[in-house]
Amino acid sequence: MKITALSASSPPQDLKNILQEKCRSDQFVVLEQVGAKLNIDTPEVSSADLLILNYPDIDHLDWSAIEIFNLRHPHSTTVLLIGQGDMERILVQAMRVGVRDVLDSAEISERLPEVIERARSRLAAALGNRAAGKILTFIPCKGGGGTSFIASNLAYVLGEVHHKRVLLIDLDLQFGDASFYITDSDDGRSLGDVIRKPNLDGQMLEAACVQVGKSTWLLRAPSNPEQSVGITPEQIDNILTLGSRQFDFICIDLERTLDPLSLRAMDRSDLIFPIMQTVLPYVRGTQRLQRTFRALHYPESKIRIIVNRQGNSKDLSVEKIEEALHTKFYMHLPNDFHNASTSINAGKPLYEIAPDGVLTLALIRWADQLVGAMPKQEQPAASSFWRKIASIVK
Repeated sequence: MKITALSASSPPQDLKNILQEKCRSDQFVVLEQVGAKLNIDTPEVSSADLLILNYPDIDHLDWSAIEIFNLRHPHSTTVLLIGQGDMERILVQAMRVGVRDVLDSAEISERLPEVIERARSRLAAALGNRAAGKILTFIPCKGGGGTSFIASNLAYVLGEVHHKRVLLIDLDLQFGDASFYITDSDDGRSLGDVIRKPNLDGQMLEAACVQVGKSTWLLRAPSNPEQSVGITPEQIDNILTLGSRQFDFICIDLERTLDPLSLRAMDRSDLIFPIMQTVLPYVRGTQRLQRTFRALHYPESKIRIIVNRQGNSKDLSVEKIEEALHTKFYMHLPNDFHNASTSINAGKPLYEIAPDGVLTLALIRWADQLVGAMPKQEQPAASSFWRKIASIVK
């Protein structure tokens, strides 16, 4: 869930503490927006699932802007934090413009956590009682390891075999070629076309993608590297937030460079899959990645190392590599050179070329595990806000 807190003055420390403690798995930002005019067209506000407005001086509150926001974003939740003593005067007006909860300054610590959880449940209910889509990131331990091929074909299997809605995002912004592995279409739409659109929503995002199967969509990397200049982590974050509402899985193909965009994608990921081969240069590259993950404080459960093209008699033994890396491999993908080459040259998914091939079957087993691990979402709780409204109206 994406949370934006706007404050007409210095934000209260209670608000910051609660967001830092209760929203670690969410994306949140606290901004100071001085003046009577409430700007709801900024990317931080327009993409918010939960909008918290800290405006102690309600006499200068921009009610019309709040109403417009709620009309544009019916699945979002708006919460108003006000000064003490103004509750009865404000509740009916807040109800009219679509505010879900009103808290005075003395209630923040006690009630804001439950308000956040209700907003989370309400969003899930609005999206069809399903959890937000899982974000899976694939990163090469060394160049030439087959990461883009694996990411794109696993995405296709998740979509076409398991009938999940899947979005494949090519975030190799300089040399992205994930699209070549699952489609021969030369459609010009790309990440560069959609990333800067004002008031971007889920339907606009899906329209910018190339549909490569009944349940699989592709968001290409820009064909012109110049279109990649100026893309920010916040814009990538917005794409992932919108995508997780529209799709069951988002598969991200990363380049090996660890820049701010890649780091933001990995921060948002449920699982990260480093792709390696059982030869010494890949072992060294994997060790460097492991050090980076530890420096970023990623839990070990988030990292699942994948061995690709296993089966060459000259490769290092799996046991020795696991000992060197101090971890067990999550998945072993066999070497299926003939079918993989045919798939790449035809520009068609491996599943369409060789549905019974050894690599295809390994990808299906991998997808089985991912689909079986999808969490269930709790039903939304009722709001106490409306009980207050009812008592005042009576």
